[in-house]
Amino acid sequence: MSLKNVTQLFCIDNKTVCIIGCGALGTNSAVHLAGAGIKRLYLCDFDTVSLSNLNRQFLYTKTDGDFFKCNVLKERLSYYSTETEYIPVLKKITSADDLSFARDCDIILCCVDNAIGRRAVADFSEKEKIPSVFGGVDGFYGTAYMYLPGISPCPDCAGIINDISVRSSVSSSAGIIGAMEVNLALRYLLSKDAGSAGKIFLFDGDLWDTLTIKSNTQCKKCKNTR
Repeated sequence: MSLKNVTQLFCIDNKTVCIIGCGALGTNSAVHLAGAGIKRLYLCDFDTVSLSNLNRQFLYTKTDGDFFKCNVLKERLSYYSTETEYIPVLKKITSADDLSFARDCDIILCCVDNAIGRRAVADFSEKEKIPSVFGGVDGFYGTAYMYLPGISPCPDCAGIINDISVRSSVSSSAGIIGAMEVNLALRYLLSKDAGSAGKIFLFDGDLWDTLTIKSNTQCKKCKNTR
């Protein structure tokens, strides 16, 4: 069975996804989304390839130094899966308004480690009622969280907006969390499954744990959530 037939069978070939941040988590997430055969994939980043990051951003090479990540990632993925339309977006995300290009998306994957970018994605997700998945890694530790506006606790209540203090970066951890972000996104896209929303998935070395988040009773965004 061809990739196209598989994607049609699982109703993925009509979906649009946006990745914010084309670094370690973003490259890993992009590969799995491309492999799933989604219709359209936005690749948003403002930075260039850094040789010091190649250990965990495996789709880039030494010859890509100083080229923009989103453009290089589009080129690499186009060789891997030809069924998907790749749209590079060269932009620094600092507010919800910067994400206006993503209004046609079915879900957004936040793959940045700074509070400004995370805040922008969270605000845009809440405003446009578009689901989002947040990932973060630090050494052998990582987290993934899916936010469904109006259904699950917001990223503030989940405590995932703050900057991630990264002491060291391990490629395998980025691979695991990037794959988990996509796994959550695909489960939602396939069945509108909300069962995983509102839970933080924690990876610590060789152990997985899950924390169910409760909304802050004073949070205006979450007043109608479970």
